[in-house]
Amino acid sequence: MDDDDQREAGGHATAAREHVYGFNRATMWEERDQIPAEASDQLAEFADLAAALPQAFSQLSSTLQQALANHVLSMDAMTDESDPAMAIGVARLHLEEARGLAVDLHKHLNAARNATAHIISQGVDDGQESMPRDQS
Repeated sequence: MDDDDQREAGGHATAAREHVYGFNRATMWEERDQIPAEASDQLAEFADLAAALPQAFSQLSSTLQQALANHVLSMDAMTDESDPAMAIGVARLHLEEARGLAVDLHKHLNAARNATAHIISQGVDDGQESMPRDQS
């Protein structure tokens, strides 16, 4: 088992967030130089990530249900909600909605990847007209 296999679930969620933020920072200034094939590859990775989200959301929902069944729960003073069962029920409803949205997200990302998968770049257009080749 490597370090990633031993990381707790919360650590994986934090790492996923940090990696997406890192991607956002890394691509902020690369727009001009990135070719469609690279974007297509990145879309494929994000589609795979989105495909894994429904299971993650279902497992989080199950974890909350198990906590309700196995733990003595109460609410802190920072909310008006006083019933942990109600809060878990609301959270599970939102997770079910998020699960469906993640399925749709995967479909859209995969479609975007498929739409860009066969684009070939001939290089960066620097705005200058190319000189005609000597036809002799």
